[in-house]
Amino acid sequence: MADNENMVVEEKPKKKFDGAKVRAGIKEWFRKQIVNLKRRPSNIALLFFVITSLIYMIAFSIIAQMLYEGRTNSYIEWSGLCSFVTFLFSILILVLYLQVFPKRKKPNVPMLVLVGVFIAVMFLADIVCYMELQDVFANATTALTDVYYESGTVFIVHMIFLAVSTVLLACTPLFKMLLMKINTRKEVESTVSEMHGQLDLEET
Repeated sequence: MADNENMVVEEKPKKKFDGAKVRAGIKEWFRKQIVNLKRRPSNIALLFFVITSLIYMIAFSIIAQMLYEGRTNSYIEWSGLCSFVTFLFSILILVLYLQVFPKRKKPNVPMLVLVGVFIAVMFLADIVCYMELQDVFANATTALTDVYYESGTVFIVHMIFLAVSTVLLACTPLFKMLLMKINTRKEVESTVSEMHGQLDLEET
């Protein structure tokens, strides 16, 4: 018991925060992301297509409520069908997009054309829904609930993000050219030369 009491517990030294190591880790993470984009620059447009689809699918409850409230409104004729088509195409376009740019192969042109058709259909569906809402606003005889105005905002935001995603898709070859100009090689040559210099000094 006495020996145990006299034993001194050695405390492990606390690790100090190494800012340089953290900065190097962040720099390396960004370097890896750029390398991945060099291999697949199409991921830039894919990210925006995913965001665009999520915006519409999350906000679809607002559109559904608007359609339910306006089910007896004569000005809302095609909005139900158009909004359903847009919701369905928002999912299918992501599946198609993954087939457009297969790994280590040339772009699949038929799939790319089909993606373009899906984009055009969704644009047209949003325009039809928005125009019917404008007719409802212009001919309303009673106060409308907020879901009508919120639905109009959803259609506008979806069209904007869809347009941005389309532009990014069209600019994919340009992104590839710009990314290839970025130097992502690790600086190993300077480290090797320093090691050789140190060995020469030690030998002399």
